[in-house]
Amino acid sequence: MARCARCTGSAARTALLLGVLLGNPLMGADGVIENDTVWRDTSGREIWCNGGHMIREGGTFYWVGYETAPRRTWNINLYSSADLSDWKFENGIVRREGPFAILGWAGRPGLLHNRKTGTYVVIFEADCRQWKRHKVGFARCDSIGGRYESVGYHYLEGKRSTGDQSVYQEGDEAYLVCTMDKDIGGTKYLNQSLAIFHLTPDSLGIDRKVFEGFDNVNGDPSVVPRQQSSREASHIVKVGGVYYWFSSGLEGWRSTQTKYATAASLAGPWSELKTLRTDPLSRDSFNTQHDFVIPVTGSETTTYLYVGDRYSQWTRQGVGRDIFLPLVWQDGVPALKWCSQWKIDLATGRHSRLNTPGR
Repeated sequence: MARCARCTGSAARTALLLGVLLGNPLMGADGVIENDTVWRDTSGREIWCNGGHMIREGGTFYWVGYETAPRRTWNINLYSSADLSDWKFENGIVRREGPFAILGWAGRPGLLHNRKTGTYVVIFEADCRQWKRHKVGFARCDSIGGRYESVGYHYLEGKRSTGDQSVYQEGDEAYLVCTMDKDIGGTKYLNQSLAIFHLTPDSLGIDRKVFEGFDNVNGDPSVVPRQQSSREASHIVKVGGVYYWFSSGLEGWRSTQTKYATAASLAGPWSELKTLRTDPLSRDSFNTQHDFVIPVTGSETTTYLYVGDRYSQWTRQGVGRDIFLPLVWQDGVPALKWCSQWKIDLATGRHSRLNTPGR
């Protein structure tokens, strides 16, 4: 991850060796996370892993996301890391071939480990011209890094299509978290609400709807402020018995301010949306679109890792396409902290800044 874009091929390998020998934190040694740069995997290839999810299995983190490279077809990729800094490319676990060839788009993958069946499940937004918007796609595999097989594509409720989505897992219970569309008077209104659906015991289907809200009333585009009701790129994390539902504004590829709501139950009631604090002040979450938050728990504490997408390949704003930052809580209020170079001690769960110049 911390390899800079200038280092390629043998140069990257030489730089990495020098970094290890000299203890240079800029080269990704010792688990250093470096932001504001283009990340490369352990083979020196550019990392393409946007709009995804991450799980931890033993001492390994697995990061799934989709390719957003210009002039490339979509692929859902899987990377692994033992330190959240050096990422190994595992596989293109879902590709546009075979049963997936009908898809013009497959994005926002969420990764689940179903302990009841022993299988791994990827759930993603699936788009095909004949559907005129997203269904939800399900794929499974017996190993986390294998090639996943298609299980099917489904509307969640009647023929209602969806937008951005993610997954949330608590014990053996798994949920789909998504943006819902509405058909009103023969017109399709996109990204009109946020919803939570409980998955079937095998995680390969929809059991029931748990919640729907933050509604843009009747699809009326004149509702103000629209960002209070039309949200995308959402994800849920539980901290201290409280659920926090983070989401971005509806700004396409552009970075946005992150907002969140809280609840004691996934079924609600959920609070009004609040703006996520940033340190220092940033009006666009340090030039990112919120993707997901995962807890990194050690023997002493938990660091919450904010993963943000920076679609600089489309917006030409900033450097790099992925940003990892610490999300900290004080008196139940989360705040996003900027760190240009930092690390998490995976044994203790504590994080530390190494170099944080002003922005």
